[in-house]
Amino acid sequence: MAKTLNELSREMRDFIVELQSDAHNITGFKKYRYNNLKIEVLDPRTSTFPQARVTIGMSAAVFNIATLEKISGGLGPDERYVLRWFMRETNLQEVKEAWRRAEKRIGKAQGSDES
Repeated sequence: MAKTLNELSREMRDFIVELQSDAHNITGFKKYRYNNLKIEVLDPRTSTFPQARVTIGMSAAVFNIATLEKISGGLGPDERYVLRWFMRETNLQEVKEAWRRAEKRIGKAQGSDES
């Protein structure tokens, strides 16, 4: 069964926290900073390619999930951890699947509007 974006967000948070916890410079690490990490797929009607936004605190970045190119925004030093999480094949496939589900929902909604 496909994972929800909330489940994927929790997995990304845990991944980043684990990587940060293993770092040598743990003294300034603030685990709570990642409590509101969020992954969202952007509205397929407004984009010609699949996009996902990752928000950590007050920072956000939008990525093309087909190429992993950053489209806009920035996450500071956490961006490298986000990209490492995306580069794990199963994670990227799950986010792509979330995009496809969003496309299907929109297609169904447009079909019911035309009735």
